[in-house]
Order: sequence, then structure tokens, then C-alpha cells
Amino acid sequence: MDAETVEPHATAANGPAPATDRLLDLVWRRHRQWSVAAEVARRRLDRWRLWNLVLLVLGALTGALAAQTWLAAPVATGSAVVAVVSLGLAGYLQAHLLNTEQTARWTHARAASEALKAETHRYLVRVAPYAQADRSQVLRAQLDVVRTRAAALLVDQQDVPVDDRPLPEVHTVGEYVTARAQGQATWHRDESVRHARRARHIRAWQLVATGVGVVLAAVTGFVPSWRLSTWTAAATTIAAVFGAHLAATQHQAIAAAYAATADQLETLIAGFDQPSATPDRQAQFVADVERVLAAQNQGWTDLFSSGPAAGRGEPAEA
Repeated sequence: MDAETVEPHATAANGPAPATDRLLDLVWRRHRQWSVAAEVARRRLDRWRLWNLVLLVLGALTGALAAQTWLAAPVATGSAVVAVVSLGLAGYLQAHLLNTEQTARWTHARAASEALKAETHRYLVRVAPYAQADRSQVLRAQLDVVRTRAAALLVDQQDVPVDDRPLPEVHTVGEYVTARAQGQATWHRDESVRHARRARHIRAWQLVATGVGVVLAAVTGFVPSWRLSTWTAAATTIAAVFGAHLAATQHQAIAAAYAATADQLETLIAGFDQPSATPDRQAQFVADVERVLAAQNQGWTDLFSSGPAAGRGEPAEA
């Protein structure tokens, strides 16, 4: 998944990279642009997702209020209008701003960003496919591949400014272990906890709404004259809204995926003895770390590329 932890700057285990490498600078600049573009798209989705939830809850409450016979006619009419407008706006958000196209703008930008970031690290530490003299040509080819895959979103990429985050600099394999591998393991572990906490909060609201519905249904059974059936239906609807929001945001699935990635990275780190490692073993370690991160990025991209997009969450950028 997205991984943007602050990492000390990276070069190769075999020696420092050239003082200036215009192609590498271009690849890093494109990575940063895609990263910013993905962050903009993610925040936009978060904003519309929250509004969708609020509008659905508001529509359920005002719809129930409009059905109360004891209300003055203007109040009941006003509540009905608010309910209709709220549900209509929620439907518009789901159809036009929380659809698969908008979700793809975020996931594809994030995938392009992470692909270029991984290539940058491989290039800097001079592991396959960047261990030979033609490594610049290989890097250019990889840049072309990413550009082709994300061709439909180039306007989004070019529309954001380039931030000033410098190229990674790692002067030893030990620094790569600390900065890239351990940094990513820590980030994924922390994010796993954060997403699990979010899932618990949403589930708690769902349980509260469900409990209110149960209580109202019980009271209605004992005191039918109170006519609480509309409020029971509203509470049940709100519980379903929170349940759908929980399922769509994928917080629990993301937490599990992040925890698995952190575990894999920590296992790789524990099994790597840097002082005694041969150049081939060092290269294999770097390749294994990047493979784990690539698999994790592909996993959440697949997760958010299937099914309806409305209400979906995201793995935040690390």
C-alpha cells in the first residue's frame, strides 16, 4: 500500500549514486506528483463519503419526523422536504462522486506513485534489474510502462505541484534496512491499528442504532398507542447505513492486510544478517522487501477495484 514514511536518503550498497542523474530525478518527481494526486483524490473521496453517511442518516431521521401526526403541518412538510433533498443528494453522490471511476482515479494514481517509488529504491541500491550498465535504459522503460498504464490520468498528475521531498539517500544496506524495510514495517503496523480502531468506532455506532431500534420495537409492543414504529424503522435504517459504511470502507480488511505486510517485513529483517551478507544476499533482501510491498499495493488496489465504490475507504499513504 501506499508507503510514504520519512525515509533517510538511499544510495547503493556498492557505492554512492551519481551526484546528478536527471532521469532518476524525473522518476522521483513523477512519483511525488502521483503521490500528491492520489492524496488529493483520497481526501476528496473521504469528504464525499462522510457527506453521504450524514445525508443518509439525516434523511432517515427527518423522514420519520415527517410521519408524526402530532406535528404541525408546516413542520411535517419541512421535515419531508429535508428528507427528500437529503436522500436525493446522497443518491447523486453515490452515482457521480463515489462511483468506480472516481475510486479508480485514486487507486491508479496511488499504484503509479508506489511503482515509481519502488523502482527508485531498486535503482539506488543497484539490485536487479538495475545492477548492470544499462540500468538507465531499464529505468526509462519502467517509467514508460507506468506512464502508459496511467495515461488516462496524466491530467491529474500534471495538475498538482511537485513538492520538495528530496530523493531518498541510503549509503549502506544497513541504512536501507532501517529506513525502507523497518520504516515500512513500522508504518504498516501503526496503520493496521488505526484502521482497526476506525472499524470499531463505526461498528459501535451501528450497535448503538441497532440497540435503539430494539428498545423502540419493545416499547411499541407494550405500548402501541405511542406509535413508535416509524422511529423503529428509522433506527433500523440508520444501523443498516452504518453497516454498509463499515463494509464499504474496508477498514477491517485493510487492517488485516497491513498487519500481514508488517509481519512479513519484520520476518525478512529478522532473517537478514547485514554484516555477513554477501552482495547477492543483500540484493535478494532488497528484492524481497520490494516484492512484499508490491504485493501489498496490488492487494489493496484489487480490494478497491471490485464492487460498488460508494462509501469506500482507503489505505492511507505511508
